[in-house]
Amino acid sequence: MISATENGQSVRSYHRDRESDRVTMGRLLLLVYPLCILVAMAARVGRVFRHRADQPAQSIFAEARASAHAVVGYAFHA
Repeated sequence: MISATENGQSVRSYHRDRESDRVTMGRLLLLVYPLCILVAMAARVGRVFRHRADQPAQSIFAEARASAHAVVGYAFHA
């Protein structure tokens, strides 16, 4: 009879690699997030001086978090 189970060593290695990727992604987010906040704040200040009437759809923190997740996500998929 042929068994369809995987080797326990390969499964542990896979989970260890996934955990390592999560830790690395978290560290990258901690590095990128402050930069994204600064960029979002600079964009908001620029809008004030251009006298634009449109209101932003989300807060600066939400915009920075979304940007940071996008940047780190693209870095992992590249």
